[in-house]
Amino acid sequence: MRNRVAILALAAVLPLTGAATVTAASQAVADPGSPNVTVKGDVDDCSNGGSPTVVSITSAQEARKDKSPSVTDKGEFKVTFKKVPTRAQTATALVTCDDGRSYTQKFTLERPEGTNTTLAVDLAPPSR
Repeated sequence: MRNRVAILALAAVLPLTGAATVTAASQAVADPGSPNVTVKGDVDDCSNGGSPTVVSITSAQEARKDKSPSVTDKGEFKVTFKKVPTRAQTATALVTCDDGRSYTQKFTLERPEGTNTTLAVDLAPPSR
């Protein structure tokens, strides 16, 4: 009898916790007013063929780096900013390659429209 009561109590509580979990997950939608923006994209080799090893991005409010293996192995980077203002601003990306050479690229850093918090930017050395 005691086991039956425990099973019934557990059966009554589980649907409530499941509903709370679903409610919490639906509230995790990105806030369009949030200053958090993730900049990610592809990063090309340096003009002499050296592989990228570090991507550093600097804005007026903060500087962030991605020196993960994805930069060298996959040619991809991902940097999260936490202080992106509502007005667009110029940011500078510095790509450092394994041979010590580097290149820079300027782009507009802004909060994406809607609930998206990811800004796609592809980095390539300047054309000669």
